[in-house]
Amino acid sequence: MQTKPVTIAEFLTPFMFVALLGVLMIVEGFMHMGRENNALQFIFGVPVLLGALGAHWVVWRASLRNLRTMWIVEGVLVAIFWYLFYYVF
Repeated sequence: MQTKPVTIAEFLTPFMFVALLGVLMIVEGFMHMGRENNALQFIFGVPVLLGALGAHWVVWRASLRNLRTMWIVEGVLVAIFWYLFYYVF
């Protein structure tokens, strides 16, 4: 069985952008050590990063590495999570 080579487009998906936001949260927490709630940046950044990476891996495997399916599923899931975070909770 021959496998497809991994392309850069498979890693530039909505969940990977959310993972980048998690990394930015962690870095901002480390950059502003004197701020009052900088530990919360790290504490909330790690689950965002790991959750987005895990969800990306699950969608990547479930879609059989079909790029269009990955983008549609991840885009819908990120949109739902964004809606829940900003308008419901």
